[in-house]
Amino acid sequence: MNARALLLVALLLVSTAPTVSSQFQGPSWELGWEDDLEDGLVLNLDGNRWTLTHTVEFWIANDRPVDVNIDLEVELPDDAPVEVDIEDSVTVSANENATFELTITGISADEVRAFGAADPFRLTLTASEASQTGSGTTREVEVDLEFPRVHKLMPSVPAPPASFDAGTWVDVDVALHNDGNTRDAVASADVEVRSCPQLEVGGLDAMENLIVDPTGVNGAEPVTVTLRLEASSSQQSRTCEITLSVTSEGDGTVRSTTFDVEVVAVSSTDNGGASDDVGQSDASVSDDSSPLPALGVHLGVLSMLGAAFRREGHQDS
Repeated sequence: MNARALLLVALLLVSTAPTVSSQFQGPSWELGWEDDLEDGLVLNLDGNRWTLTHTVEFWIANDRPVDVNIDLEVELPDDAPVEVDIEDSVTVSANENATFELTITGISADEVRAFGAADPFRLTLTASEASQTGSGTTREVEVDLEFPRVHKLMPSVPAPPASFDAGTWVDVDVALHNDGNTRDAVASADVEVRSCPQLEVGGLDAMENLIVDPTGVNGAEPVTVTLRLEASSSQQSRTCEITLSVTSEGDGTVRSTTFDVEVVAVSSTDNGGASDDVGQSDASVSDDSSPLPALGVHLGVLSMLGAAFRREGHQDS
């Protein structure tokens, strides 16, 4: 009987071993994002200063009857222009669902803008149960991050002409800057001239549909377009205010630049000489340098003297 009793006790211990182990390990813990980030996350970006600060919340649910210590680690691609501030480890009390946060910031304005908005990059958050034996549970969540597209197409006139004569034309260079983080194009261009009704601006058609890459990124420079200012010969002397506006294809915003140029009226006897970038609209130029009028005067005087001598001869006879 004693041997049989010992055998029964041994069988009972073997059969209950998994249950005891399961009770010792207890329920699990879980990790997740506070918000639904399945479709990714567009970061909060200041497109004027190119600064970035974005806070993301995550939760850890501990269903165990004891506290759990969790080590946290974040992984990003090597070329990601951001860094993450997060606690190295946290403690979650028994039967608690605790919320924590991580903060994403930009490394530098230049790096953030240069990275652009073309491709998302992945952030991986790994939570590992702290264990002296290294056999703790590990949980992992991911989210695809991306920068918003910033469009900022700006025209400028680096060197406006000071003045030019009425009846002539002058060329002026317009620089198109893309101060955003993605490729843009000119949807349309327009010009407004004030105080000079007889001044016309040509060359706007060359600006439409013009593609401009982000200026200063990967060596990209502003795109230059040459416009022509032409003043009628009847234009009076005035300071003309010219406003050039371009519409961004990316965001539909109209941005403009204004510059002044002086038109000088010329009289009909002026030649209105033109420099290399100034041309004449009126080609009629008079020339009063002929010697023929002076010769006619001399012939007239000689004729009068001859007639006087002839009259004197008749009187003597």
